[in-house]
Amino acid sequence: MVEALGGFSGLAVIANEEFDGKGGWKQRFPLAGPLHLELGTGKGQFLREMAQKHPEWNFVGLEKEPGVLLQAVRTAHALGLTNLQFVLGDVQWLDRIFAPSEVDALYIHFCDPWPKSRHEKRRLTHESFLRLYRQILAPSGSLRFKTDNLDLFEYSLASFAADGMELICVGRDIHAAGAGDSVIMTEYEAKFSAAGLPVYYCEARFDKSGEESASV
Repeated sequence: MVEALGGFSGLAVIANEEFDGKGGWKQRFPLAGPLHLELGTGKGQFLREMAQKHPEWNFVGLEKEPGVLLQAVRTAHALGLTNLQFVLGDVQWLDRIFAPSEVDALYIHFCDPWPKSRHEKRRLTHESFLRLYRQILAPSGSLRFKTDNLDLFEYSLASFAADGMELICVGRDIHAAGAGDSVIMTEYEAKFSAAGLPVYYCEARFDKSGEESASV
């Protein structure tokens, strides 16, 4: 699978612990535009629809499973989407893949809730991951989070608040209320929502004012 991804070098990057691609992402796209990143992009349905809806934006999907990512890459290639690219890699390497403030929006959709307390540090909204997101997000950038797991949602809201993040939008049934781009669904979300079950949504922004003033 990894070898097959190598055949799409213009669409997919293979990252590892030694990879360093920081600072060059916006130059990888033919048109300049904000850079939006999805963690755990799966087969890429959400980003494909976003890329089609917003040709003025650029999108990157990060996925650690090569077989799943290959399907996403092949579909994007067939559609000729020039504002969508992918990375095979792990979330823990974000600071090697992206430079500080290089990402303008970050999406986390239906990640593993890791419900056992001993696995708390694996949750993608744990404070250790928030430190990575804070680093790569631009000062005006936001984190957009969706889940079907209420416990994870409540945990994440508390985690965001503890980190001093500003909660821009909080929804407990986004497909009933509507929330802009959040109504574009992932593959998993479409099946879940069709069953009439709620999808929880939050958009939050880091407070970087202290970091900016400290660097002046």
